[in-house]
Amino acid sequence: MSVTAKLRPAKIRSALKRRWFERMVPRLDLTPMPGLVDVGTSYGGWTIPVDLVTADWTCWCIGAGGDITFDLQLLDRGALVRAFEPAPLYVEHAREQAAGRDRFTAQQVAIATEDGPLRLQVSHHEGSSSVSSANLYDTEDAFIEVPGRTLASLKAELGDERVDLLKLDIEGAEYDVMKGVDLQALGVSVFSTQLHHTGSVADARALIAGVQRQGYALVACRPVIKLTFVRKDLLPG
Repeated sequence: MSVTAKLRPAKIRSALKRRWFERMVPRLDLTPMPGLVDVGTSYGGWTIPVDLVTADWTCWCIGAGGDITFDLQLLDRGALVRAFEPAPLYVEHAREQAAGRDRFTAQQVAIATEDGPLRLQVSHHEGSSSVSSANLYDTEDAFIEVPGRTLASLKAELGDERVDLLKLDIEGAEYDVMKGVDLQALGVSVFSTQLHHTGSVADARALIAGVQRQGYALVACRPVIKLTFVRKDLLPG
């Protein structure tokens, strides 16, 4: 690749926006909560109040990616874990990593604002199979099409009474998707999501405020803006 290609203006602007976003958004007020634990690897993990997770929990891990250590540790606590991932290679990898675990399923699907086919951009990063419906990546001609589903229609189809833990990592589409999500109606106790620079700092803060208005407290923020919220009535005291 030539120096000119590496230094395309659009790529430079995207990198600068990402760095600014990741610098500004973590300046958040967190609600103190004991018992928070980093679950999974430093790359694929999330910070959650792990002692809340019991064998009767149903956990939806949306955006499996290439690292399902978080999912596997939830399985170790006896929970039912459902992984949802649009990239076929990552779905296959998840099934291989959890082979023999009867309380784990992995389904190829993209979370969307409505049901129907969804066109997703393929990552430009070498060695990555990640995809995005929100133009997160620096590619212009690499796309796949997968089924798009809303959280509510998936819950109705699967027959889950509630989604106790919802992890949502959907490569920049979180801003549109979360506008129509009722966490209380889904039965969510713990909600984790990663925020991406497809939105502005104002968009990120609006999403956080929207989740808080639904009755959830922000209790953790990991690097690259991985946030965890807990339903307020589950907080100690």
